[in-house]
Amino acid sequence: MSSALPVDRSSIPYVHWQMALDTYDGASAIGQIAAGLDDLHQTIWTIVLTEKGTVPLQPEKCTRLLPWIDRAPAEAIPNFTREIFDAITAWEPRVLVERIAPRAVSSSQWLFPVFWRPRADVTASLQVTEVPYGAAR
Repeated sequence: MSSALPVDRSSIPYVHWQMALDTYDGASAIGQIAAGLDDLHQTIWTIVLTEKGTVPLQPEKCTRLLPWIDRAPAEAIPNFTREIFDAITAWEPRVLVERIAPRAVSSSQWLFPVFWRPRADVTASLQVTEVPYGAAR
């Protein structure tokens, strides 16, 4: 266990922020915040990796990817794409999803690159959030 001090919320200069997750980039994030583009990357990552029905007060939030994980790529890819696109569009209004390019890493491991732009800045460069699914993170 870490002895990190709690975050003093009054000292955070951002409107949109969240506590950083340890698993987003592999580094320990205890006591850190995710803001700006990091906040958006983390939100996309969380939406894709959270199974629909597991958020008690928002049962329709996130994705239902498990039914497609062991299917043939020709069947799985369009369904992954639809699920991810619909979930991000519904639950993260701060981004515009350009495209999703799922690809199989192995028999039941996938990588979901999500190409997006911040909605408030349509001239901003295209961002990509790569979400590993079914693999050790």
